[in-house]
Amino acid sequence: MTTIPPVLHRSARAITPTEFLEALQAICVPRFPLARARTHRPIALAVSGGVDSMALAYLCTKIRPTDEWFKVADHPVSNPFGLVVDHGLREGSAEEANNVVFALQKLGVKPVGMRIRWHETIGKDASPNDLPNLETVARYLRYRKLGLFCRVNLIATLLTAHHEDDQYETVMMRLLSGHGYRGLQGMRPATDIPECYDLHGAYQSGFIDDQRRENPLYNLTPNVKGRDWLKRDLKDEIDPAIIAQEVEAGLRADVTTASYLDDYDAIAKGNKRAPHLVPLELEDGGVMVYRPLLRFSKDRLIATCLENGIPWFEDHTNADQTLTMRNAVRYMHKNHTLPVALQKPSILRLSERCRAKVASVEAEADRFLGRVLIHEFGPNAGTVVVTLPRFSLPTVPRKSASSSASRQRRIDHYRHIAALVLRKLLSMVTPERELSQPAQLTHLVSMLFPSLLAPLTGPPPPPKPYVICGVHFTPLPSPDYQSIRWLLSRAPHVSNVPRPSVTFASVPFTKRFAKPPSAWKTLGWTQTKLFDGRYWVRMLHRLPCNLLVAPFEAEYYKPFREALAEDQEEEGGYRKDKELAAVLRRYAPGKTRYTLPAIYATINLTGLLRRGEWWPTDSEVLNLAQDKTQAAAAGGGDGGGGGGGGGETKQDEPVDEVEIIGRIRGKGLSGLAAARMDWEWELKDRGELQLLALPTLGIGLSRLHEWLRWDVRYRKVDVELLRLTKFGRRRIGRGELRRRVRLLYHWTRREKKGVAGLRR
Repeated sequence: MTTIPPVLHRSARAITPTEFLEALQAICVPRFPLARARTHRPIALAVSGGVDSMALAYLCTKIRPTDEWFKVADHPVSNPFGLVVDHGLREGSAEEANNVVFALQKLGVKPVGMRIRWHETIGKDASPNDLPNLETVARYLRYRKLGLFCRVNLIATLLTAHHEDDQYETVMMRLLSGHGYRGLQGMRPATDIPECYDLHGAYQSGFIDDQRRENPLYNLTPNVKGRDWLKRDLKDEIDPAIIAQEVEAGLRADVTTASYLDDYDAIAKGNKRAPHLVPLELEDGGVMVYRPLLRFSKDRLIATCLENGIPWFEDHTNADQTLTMRNAVRYMHKNHTLPVALQKPSILRLSERCRAKVASVEAEADRFLGRVLIHEFGPNAGTVVVTLPRFSLPTVPRKSASSSASRQRRIDHYRHIAALVLRKLLSMVTPERELSQPAQLTHLVSMLFPSLLAPLTGPPPPPKPYVICGVHFTPLPSPDYQSIRWLLSRAPHVSNVPRPSVTFASVPFTKRFAKPPSAWKTLGWTQTKLFDGRYWVRMLHRLPCNLLVAPFEAEYYKPFREALAEDQEEEGGYRKDKELAAVLRRYAPGKTRYTLPAIYATINLTGLLRRGEWWPTDSEVLNLAQDKTQAAAAGGGDGGGGGGGGGETKQDEPVDEVEIIGRIRGKGLSGLAAARMDWEWELKDRGELQLLALPTLGIGLSRLHEWLRWDVRYRKVDVELLRLTKFGRRRIGRGELRRRVRLLYHWTRREKKGVAGLRR
């Protein structure tokens, strides 16, 4: 704990609660503007014990006394949690963490102590201080701890104490590393929690589960005023007389969209039309990290703690300029007179100019994105069909702008804008965590936007399939033969790279061995896991083997289709095998089908699914155990042939099944349980996989629903892209709105007649 106050700049003054609330409100914009939230929700603070985090903890305790209904993002704030992570990298760190917890209690913050268990990550014999990337690994483990706590406690806001001096050091490090203007923005005031990409409920997910609760945290149901407003708005846009005439005349036959995909594959002609798929739900939500102190210097944070008597704790490793690059930059800034261009005011102005430039080009890319026509977005297969508009360079009346250098600068600028648009489209399909940089999309921009080629660079590359960032671009024939539609799908898996997969554990043997299969019970929904960076998957099952979610493989297609064909008689003549072929042709053409998630069983479950039988008969199990015991005895002594003869004699002895059943119910037959376990292990050792279902297409083996249920969702997609997907363009004309109302009316009328959907 500090006892001697440091030397402060004369102009440094303490941060007032009003200033802090203004800074917090400026960065914590509502994530769900249409949600009505009146429940106070806690926030989490990342507290290290330094002067910056202790000042943040003090200021957060003044939120409710200043404004009881102050909202951070979508909810009013309740008492904060102070999360203290002990890295255990130096002596006395545990004692210091306890002191920080005690100081937070005095401030009125709910403290939560956490300790990183290094032996679970690097092993018991290794030392974390010997790691070459210690700072990166410690950051990863720290954010994982914070994300798990926020997920369990339904906390959507995490505040960190990064301040103006930290921003200066970050920009300096990136400048020394050669970053461009996008990297020189520095730390963003608001961002999704990092290092938690596969934690459901922490990273861009959890909103669907919240809406399924009885009392969701985000209430999207419109109130009475909202419903009245919607009615008035619809009445203003719709002419009842015109709609009545059009309904009586009947709907046109071309109301459906994307019908060209039915004829995309020549094999599809003359075959069964694919049924309509229910689109997967799209995830949203997660934990947001906010940095409300970026506009305040460290001197002001020190003044805040001194004026209010807030203790803090100094980490002596921050003074070691040889430990990290940040420490070296901090030492250089404090102990040397740098050139004016590298001093703090100049670097911060550079960061502001870079942020302004990024905001300008992003806004221009969003305007151009409004001209992009997304015909169809299929989350079930992870595909997008899009038509890209032509870039037309604006005419400039000035003579200087007609020079070749000026024209080349304009072309380079619009090529960059086109690359940003492609990055947004890539984000809908790619399984990668990081998108390709605009400079890496040069060839793709030349192929998709031929009008942006320089005059002397030669003809544009012809439209052909192209793979980048895990996305496969495929040109499709357009009905008007004037523009090219592109199919964006997940790129096929490479043979020399391991396939992505997630595993769900089976029902434990101890809960099954004394029961018939019909009496097996589930353990509840499993934890939601991320598959291939695109699908969130969870299971509810009572199967005796592990379930594997992996890509659909070609070698399992024929056995799976034959199994569906064998079950058609039990389904009343419904040809599910024909439906499988039609759905794959329509929604996952070509090699796209081999990127779909599939559910595999690690044991052949045909008998269990068709007849509900799993265990062999009790006499067979006992005889198997006797054979195993006699074989072991024969192998341990002389005369193995005599042991085999004794086994045959005992195998022919009758077994009292009534006695066996009674001992099973009393759980007193350990030999039977061991024999059943050995029998299951023999099945598992065979390494056979059986394809059970394609969950995103809703196709599975017969009677599988009695043993297995799944819940698959697609990852978060940008709201602006969803608007383009839903309406084709950013704005809807009155004619388009009337057509959609007629479509809805016709759908409802056919539903009343018992028809499941529109005839495509």
